[in-house]
Amino acid sequence: IRRGAAPHRPPAPLPSRPDLPASAQMLSLVGSPLSLAGASAPGVAMRAGTPAMAVERSASIPFLKKPPALDGSMVGDVGFDPLGISTTIIELGGDLRYVREAELMHGRQAMLATVGFVFPKLFGKLPVDWAKDISLNPLEAQYQIPPVALGQIAISIAIAEGLRSRIVFSNDPDYVVGDHGFGAGMLKGKSEAQVKDMKMKELAHCRLAMVAITGMFFQTAITGSLYPLVDKF
Repeated sequence: IRRGAAPHRPPAPLPSRPDLPASAQMLSLVGSPLSLAGASAPGVAMRAGTPAMAVERSASIPFLKKPPALDGSMVGDVGFDPLGISTTIIELGGDLRYVREAELMHGRQAMLATVGFVFPKLFGKLPVDWAKDISLNPLEAQYQIPPVALGQIAISIAIAEGLRSRIVFSNDPDYVVGDHGFGAGMLKGKSEAQVKDMKMKELAHCRLAMVAITGMFFQTAITGSLYPLVDKF
């Protein structure tokens, strides 16, 4: 025993409770050391009562963590990025606004593609001579288009993409992603909430169209039909 230290004293024996049955007395004996340990170790009780930090989950895929780059500030951001592409882009110094621009462009093209995929079969071909011998199956028709028509398509795409790239890479702080002046009049006079709702609707249709055109391609390639729209191309 150290000098000046209080001598160690064994704990006082627990009082007997003859009024309780034997099973209850055993439980009290077992529980007493636990209660004494809790009283003599406040740090343990505090650690046990401290709540663990909850991991924020993706709204679209609840069993995955929410990507840190997707903070919900962009329209249509529901944390869907299972491959972590947004995180990689941010780590490489990229801008998610460019990714949203690409998503909108691919989505708008997909919406046009879903219509063009079945339009000739349902409503007829273009009234031009070179279209008479073109197949109604879009997977076959793409190889039957005359070189002159393909050249016009390629030049038109190059001009459109060139004009768009001047806007996208202009570093204009007032640039609104996906806004190229087409159909801007439809948003005039609408409130901020209404504009946001319209953008969300477009984005939802874009995403649906990208999935749809992929399914249409594979269904036509495998079965040669697009039931129920087209029984046989």
